[in-house]
Amino acid sequence: MSQMNNPQVLQVSEPPSDVHPACPRRFADRICRRQLSGRTVGLLIGFVVAVAAAIVPPAGGRPANAQSAQELFRYPQTFLNGAVSATVSVPLEACSKLCSARSGCAGFDHSSDGGVCRLFSSVAGAQESQGHTAGTRSLVTGYHPPVNPPASPQAAEPPPEPGELEEEAVAVTPPSGSFRRFLNRDLKSEAAETRQADNVEQCESMCRASESWCRAFTYDAWNRKCFLKKRQGQLLMNARATSGVISGDDMPPASSAAPYFEYFNGKAFSGNGFRVLSARSRNECERGCSALDQCIAFGFTQSQQRCVLFDQPGEYSSSRGTDSGAIRQD
Repeated sequence: MSQMNNPQVLQVSEPPSDVHPACPRRFADRICRRQLSGRTVGLLIGFVVAVAAAIVPPAGGRPANAQSAQELFRYPQTFLNGAVSATVSVPLEACSKLCSARSGCAGFDHSSDGGVCRLFSSVAGAQESQGHTAGTRSLVTGYHPPVNPPASPQAAEPPPEPGELEEEAVAVTPPSGSFRRFLNRDLKSEAAETRQADNVEQCESMCRASESWCRAFTYDAWNRKCFLKKRQGQLLMNARATSGVISGDDMPPASSAAPYFEYFNGKAFSGNGFRVLSARSRNECERGCSALDQCIAFGFTQSQQRCVLFDQPGEYSSSRGTDSGAIRQD
């Protein structure tokens, strides 16, 4: 332990035997007899607080390394140097509370020998002392850390690169599965781009990778074309089409246009359909399809009087003796 260089220690003489050791001598003849009641001791502590409040000037803005008014940096075995604003004889806990209660108190030290409490309006430094305990509002410059050092501030995130925020706000790539699909439906809106695609999954991926300007798509399975769109538009019945819109967008409205059958004479759809009926004419086969909500297309073979109903017709091809039809809206 280092020695103090002639510290200015407050001399406190022993109080008379009939005086309570926690009371200043000048109050001995009035309220500080050893037989003080609990109520009188309470009045004394209140009086001491008032005296300290009157003596310690209010502080200005707190330094960045300052503690809150309810907590001080604790320095055991420490003696402070600085401007003393008040000196009272109270226990260590009461001394700490006196300083904490006043924002103008920069710190305190307390002597275990005699119970002397010194309140400081400013702290210039500190020294090690076996018989003292100190507390300060701010860290003591050039002295060892307190037993309750301030929490380390979290490392700040590096500032964004120029244009980074704009990219985050615009270039939002929808995650997988974030499109709502509509089977046998076209979207009545202009295509911003038209691309070749082998299937609807590939078409959807093209829309997803479009740097967020693509809000919807339509895939033409018969011609293997992908139409990328900036807006959705109305849903139109179309047997060759599957459309998709981003799930977070509003539900596209259904068109109120009258549906009709588009005919493909000498053509047959690939696939087996979901139902096979017996029909004597194309019109009879068409009526069978119209009666079922599931049906979007049909194929009629006159020689066999065979009517095949489709809920998702595949790409058509030439077939002599077969006439086909599909529902659509414009």
